[in-house]
Amino acid sequence: MPFGANMKNSPITRRTFALSAAAAVTGALIPAHALTHTHNSPQQPSAMLKLSPEAQAEVEMKVAAIFRKYGSKLSEEQKTDIRRIMAENQDGLEKMRAFALTNSDQPATVFRTLREREGK
Repeated sequence: MPFGANMKNSPITRRTFALSAAAAVTGALIPAHALTHTHNSPQQPSAMLKLSPEAQAEVEMKVAAIFRKYGSKLSEEQKTDIRRIMAENQDGLEKMRAFALTNSDQPATVFRTLREREGK
């Protein structure tokens, strides 16, 4: 189930509960000065503009967590690069989440040891 999907028709899953709980806790723990710093960035990455509002919020949550942990050690250029990289990676993440898989789906390739290939 993709992140932020309509939950009226299906029961809540552990994954969606965990994502929602993490977002709520992270939002509550972010200091006020960190929020003003992240939203007053000089320029939003172009990749960020292509994302849905939910995906943008997830990127901001991840960036805020990184800045909270490592912010004092990062330069402004590094912070800009982190924001850009996170926004660019979010698009691929959304595509992977949209691809429906079940537990019974088999992998595309199967690991075979060298001994199996040699017939030993």
